[in-house]
Amino acid sequence: MVCKVLRLLSSVIPDSNTLLLLLLLLAVNSLGTRNCQTMSGSNIYSALKPLYLATKLVGLAPYPAGKTGTAIPDVTTKSRFGFCTLHNYIAFLYLLAWFIFNVTWEGIYRYPKLSNRSIIPIVIRTCSFASMCLSSLILCHRGTHEEFCTKIALVDQILLGKKASLSYMKTKLIVVIEILLMVVMSCFMILFDMNGRNVSFISTVKLSGWIVGGVIGTITIIQFVIYVLILKNRFRKLNRQLSAMVVRGFEKETLETLLPILDQPNKIGFAGEVNVVHGSKNLHKNDPLFLSVSNIRNQVLQYNNNHIRALRLSHGILCDTVKIVNSDYGFQILSELSYAFVSFVMFSFVAMDAKNDPTVADCEIGSSCVRVITDLCISCLCILKVVTIAASCHAVTSEISDTSIIVQKLVSPRYISGDTLSELQLFSQQLWNTDSRFTAFGFFELNLNLLCSMAGTATTYIVVLLQLK
Repeated sequence: MVCKVLRLLSSVIPDSNTLLLLLLLLAVNSLGTRNCQTMSGSNIYSALKPLYLATKLVGLAPYPAGKTGTAIPDVTTKSRFGFCTLHNYIAFLYLLAWFIFNVTWEGIYRYPKLSNRSIIPIVIRTCSFASMCLSSLILCHRGTHEEFCTKIALVDQILLGKKASLSYMKTKLIVVIEILLMVVMSCFMILFDMNGRNVSFISTVKLSGWIVGGVIGTITIIQFVIYVLILKNRFRKLNRQLSAMVVRGFEKETLETLLPILDQPNKIGFAGEVNVVHGSKNLHKNDPLFLSVSNIRNQVLQYNNNHIRALRLSHGILCDTVKIVNSDYGFQILSELSYAFVSFVMFSFVAMDAKNDPTVADCEIGSSCVRVITDLCISCLCILKVVTIAASCHAVTSEISDTSIIVQKLVSPRYISGDTLSELQLFSQQLWNTDSRFTAFGFFELNLNLLCSMAGTATTYIVVLLQLK
């Protein structure tokens, strides 16, 4: 069929250059039409497209971008051994070879020149760095990106509504800003690190490994934080829709109704009696606990049961997404936090102890001040990484806790229809049986309490290292 079309075109257009130009325009037009069809309308796939391209650039995306514009994953396409998978394997083998070379070279030529108190944090930092990079390259084959986008696209139909396009634009803007900040900060750190060093083949190979691994680790953190922030936003949207159902001032009104009854117990008009069995006699006594319903509320509230059911199912999908992200990124976050902690301790110690142990800073004497400033900047970056991870996870946990409070207010003493009460009770049981907390591979919980623990431990280690002779 294609040959017939080409023959027809060649008979109509004898010039080969014109024919080639026409075919090129047709190809560009078809690609543009396809892109317009797939990207028509904003969706979570297009919002996270810059993040996918950044991860693909460093070998962290050995999978397709996903089926754009739909909430159903494409299970018909089989994974093939393509360029992205090959790129992932090459990056893994390169970092593994670099780690072996770096440890061997440092052990032969550098470690013997250092003091014993300096070798331990350097070795731990190098091992945690390699663990973080290699685990990110290995575990990225799970396809978390496509599964995450699938679930978020499903709940967005209920939670976002007409404001979906604006939310997706904000998400894309945040992703682009974070990637640009990562590039700018990486360039500045490379320039600072190269200052005062003797550039050679060995130093270039060693520095290239740190740069590639640092970019992989930073993009992994950006991926995790973006996913967590999206989950936080969706939980907040869900809480706002639930809060709109809460009757404002109901607790105050109910309490004001109960106060005169509680202040005058002897004047209560009892609404019923209870039978008290005393031996063989049945005594009929008025029970002050059974108050008249009309004294509290005589209005039956009606809610949209389908809306509550949709919010409950959306909450379940979001909690499942939290578990998926926590499971797929738990080990990488543990390695990244370990690397950031050891780096903070080591560079803070090196900056404070540079005068007593000048061999730690491999630079000329004239640039020692720059090296100290660089070490302090790296320490600040480590703090920034930990704060970003802990604060974002803490925000999601807080939103989930707010959901429990709002649902409890809806189920609180109020006369509502039976179907609505059943849905709210199911929602309450779902909240009770769901544990949606972020952990570092199960070792500790990711929240703001982590900052206090790490700060105290880091201070102790730095003081101990400074006092060792």
